[in-house]
Amino acid sequence: MSFYTSLTGLNAATKDMAVTSNNIANTETTGFKRSEVKFSDLFATTPGAKASSATGTGTKIDQVSQEFSQGDIENSDNVLDLAISGDGFFPIQAEDGTRVFTRNGGFMLDSNNLVVNSDGYQLLGKSVDAATGAATGDLGLISIPSTIPSTSAETAKVTFADLTANQTLVLGGITLTAGTDGATAAEVAAAFTNIAKDGAADASGATIASATGTLTGWSTSAANGNSITFTSITTGDVADLANTGTGSIAIVSSPANHDFTGVTIDADGMMSASYSDGSVVKTAQILLAKFASNEGLVQSAGSSYSATNKSGAAVFAAGGEPGYGTILSGSVERSNVDITAELVDLIKAQRNFQANAKAIETNSSLASTLINMRG
Repeated sequence: MSFYTSLTGLNAATKDMAVTSNNIANTETTGFKRSEVKFSDLFATTPGAKASSATGTGTKIDQVSQEFSQGDIENSDNVLDLAISGDGFFPIQAEDGTRVFTRNGGFMLDSNNLVVNSDGYQLLGKSVDAATGAATGDLGLISIPSTIPSTSAETAKVTFADLTANQTLVLGGITLTAGTDGATAAEVAAAFTNIAKDGAADASGATIASATGTLTGWSTSAANGNSITFTSITTGDVADLANTGTGSIAIVSSPANHDFTGVTIDADGMMSASYSDGSVVKTAQILLAKFASNEGLVQSAGSSYSATNKSGAAVFAAGGEPGYGTILSGSVERSNVDITAELVDLIKAQRNFQANAKAIETNSSLASTLINMRG
């Protein structure tokens, strides 16, 4: 029986060394939480025997649990590197829809502008209502639009260059639209008369003089109570020159779309995207998860965890809520492994292994002696 008792100790020491070695190997793994082996004794008695005469039968692995203490936080140049100062977890989802949770906040944008980690798991959160700026809807994938449509604006300036004296320019085909897009439209004829002194006249006939001979401004007016905005001018429609001359018209238009230029993330997880026109748009709210018992979580690949009955279901909230922690953008959480302590534990596990191996060797020697005595 003593052979088996020592063998249980040998197996337990082997498991202890494996777990400690894994801790040491992940000293630099972002968001890694060290594991610890917990043992329990094996105690057996013969039915009806006195407890005082019973002997133990060895040890067993009770469980391998994670220690969820806070790791050190260090700065990063990547805005999408996120750390949690507190007890929460980032909810992430695999391509097959499996939902797990992690403290590893090293994220990036993929080719579809989804926020993912290095293993391809997608960060989860809520969309933001454009009108209220508040998070709304169910938990889903976080995506940042690569472009936003340009907002229509009235023409700021039309410049006529190199006009000659006594020259009349007829600008035809200007489309004036009243009301919403696609509503009532009308074409009007507008003439700009160049007189001896460089200048121009607006549609009402008032002369606008300029040292450079340019039309420096235009004002919109009301028609039937509706605001009218000049939406386009075609340079090919300029005609009827009284005198030969050269010149050009410059009309500046807005681009059709504005490109994504960057993102900021607040402590509560609100993501705001910036675009090339200078606008800032709230795009998503990152949520954090917490559990009734972190010790009940089951460790998965990529420093992630799965919920179990022992951990309880995940409860979601924004960063900053009690029990969740705050989100730090441009930061990563280091492993909570203390390399010095782990090396000491490794030596202890090795000594334990050697002691149990020696016990087996001693039992083997005693058995050989008994066999020789009988022989």
